Amino acid sequence: MKAPAGWDDLTATALEANPLFPPAVTAASLAHLGDQAVRLAAPRIGSRLVALAPIRPARLGRIAPAMSVWTHLYAPLGAPLLDAAAPDAAAEALAAEMAGESGRRVLLFPDLPLDGPAATAIRGFAERSGRPAVEIGAYARAALRLRPGAAPLRDTLERRRRKEFARQWRRLAEQGELAVRRLRDGPDFERAALAFLALEAGGWKGRQGTALAADPKSRSFALAALLGSAPGGATIDELLLGGDPIAMLASFQSGGRAVSWKIAYDERFARFSPGVQLMLEASDAWAAAEDVALVDSLAAAGHPMIDGLWPDRIRIGLLALGPPGGSALFSLAVRSAEAEVALRQKLRALRKRRRKEVLHEEEAS
Repeated sequence: MKAPAGWDDLTATALEANPLFPPAVTAASLAHLGDQAVRLAAPRIGSRLVALAPIRPARLGRIAPAMSVWTHLYAPLGAPLLDAAAPDAAAEALAAEMAGESGRRVLLFPDLPLDGPAATAIRGFAERSGRPAVEIGAYARAALRLRPGAAPLRDTLERRRRKEFARQWRRLAEQGELAVRRLRDGPDFERAALAFLALEAGGWKGRQGTALAADPKSRSFALAALLGSAPGGATIDELLLGGDPIAMLASFQSGGRAVSWKIAYDERFARFSPGVQLMLEASDAWAAAEDVALVDSLAAAGHPMIDGLWPDRIRIGLLALGPPGGSALFSLAVRSAEAEVALRQKLRALRKRRRKEVLHEEEAS
């Protein structure tokens, strides 16, 4: 894929940063996870690149034909890159490319921060063009807003949990020398990326077949995205015990925003909560670096680990724009999509309850 001129500049200065839409990550997505239906929308006004997002045909509620910003399992953040100097014109240019010749196509913006500036610009376009705008499946996602002079994250936790994590750290230190480090580029970065994939594959994700390394496509995507990122665009945090990583966190960063992408840990040390320990250290490292204002967890609603650590929330969901003036088909498709979301929520709740029941049965036996 040939990168459009100006992509790097738009990545760094966009109205709302999206660390999963820089050239390296998007190119890796298209090369290893996309298909022929996915293409890059990159409209210009004159010679200036004003918006960018991968897009593909879709259906709202499995009914209404639509064009959607493309997100996927490994990139669940769909804020398009919009020119901060002209956000209204940028949103209109992107929508025009997505809408096609008729201009009446339904437009979908999934995994969108619904209260962010990109969503505001998209809603402004919808209002000016007479398109109905509907939020579907909104939920609260854990995030960390980094405030100058704020206390270390550990100090903000409830006293009982703070003491327990401190106790676990001391016990872990009894096993060997502990160290924490953050890698950004350099000769050790490729080694760390490969070690991360191996560590994740050695845990429960490997047993379930959902680890990145379990599929050649996702493995290739991960390596291309991590190793191809611009300097500082990807980081790997390591918690080392005796020089060996027992927890690792891979993240992406651009325009003052970061995403904690994937975390893995050595299950032999699970009783010491190595993943939590590393996330606490990484959070303080972001604060100390002072080049990030917000870290998005990319986690599902109610995540059992990160929701208890990070106090802030981002409202995430699908923003659907109907055709100008609306239509009966769009209204029907919205109801169908809302019903799908409700059904998925019920199924997740049932699976979660069943996992708890199985755990209780195992503990009782």
